[in-house]
Amino acid sequence: MAGISDFIKIAKIDSCKHLSSGMRYDSFVHWAGFIIPNFQEKLLKDPGSVDDLAFRKEVFSYINLRVGTPHDLFLLFCHAISESVSENVKVLNGTVNVDLLSNLNNPSDFIDAIKKSCEKYQDKVTVRPYLGLDSNSEKHINLATMLLESGIFAGIELYGTAFAEKPEKFLTIFKTARKLNIESRIGSLGFRNFTDRESILEIVQNLQPSVILNPNIVIKKDNLLIFKDGKILPEVINFLKTNNIRTEFSPAPFLSKQNSEEKTRVIREFAEKGLDFKLCSEDMLFLNKSLSEFAADLCNTGVFTQEELVEIISNRP
Repeated sequence: MAGISDFIKIAKIDSCKHLSSGMRYDSFVHWAGFIIPNFQEKLLKDPGSVDDLAFRKEVFSYINLRVGTPHDLFLLFCHAISESVSENVKVLNGTVNVDLLSNLNNPSDFIDAIKKSCEKYQDKVTVRPYLGLDSNSEKHINLATMLLESGIFAGIELYGTAFAEKPEKFLTIFKTARKLNIESRIGSLGFRNFTDRESILEIVQNLQPSVILNPNIVIKKDNLLIFKDGKILPEVINFLKTNNIRTEFSPAPFLSKQNSEEKTRVIREFAEKGLDFKLCSEDMLFLNKSLSEFAADLCNTGVFTQEELVEIISNRP
């Protein structure tokens, strides 16, 4: 069996980590100065369920409440980045939510907090900031578009579920990302209630994201005809390759904790079909698992060999 230390020693890339929730709970409490009521109990809710989404919204409300100055934001990001440094991550795609700007005086305070936290660890890790935008709240779309023009962001991440219901609202910001030659990421949770594959592919083709996070959320649904008898259908493989879409997998289970084996089979299938994919930690506060721990899990359950995982997570050109 491989140990976590076998993967900590590997210089690696974490392709998606949310810097507002990218630390262990103890580290979060140290930053916040308070505990979240019934945190461990609520953490057991099925991922993607109504209760789980409500819990995450509650936690982010605590974070927004706690951020009162640019220095608060700087320290929050530092807690997440230092976690990555401790496990030998050398390139970190770190998402910062535009919502966090609400309690600051102006956008420049937000930008400065990001720059300073990245600079603090620049001799240990290269942090590539992504701007996170909650698609369930349209009020920050114009602000996010303006912030992208600042030039400090390596990408945009659209999360939540509303982008799949009203994709036309987000076409402009994705066009801006392409104009700036930066990456664009969407989470698959927005597609969880879809009943046909063509509608999903049409939205993806219109938005033209360069990255899709956790596609396993929709892959297992038989009526979508994406994954059948343990195999990805050729049409889907062709779509991903033709549109140059990378997929990213985090330790988040499928839609319930009982389906983690299904997810690992999906990841293996992506590898065997030669599809571009990365592993990431995404949300350490909620998932309580580092990239090295995730890699060790995939190794010890026989999904990949240790050598294959070293190749997958390594920070190599």
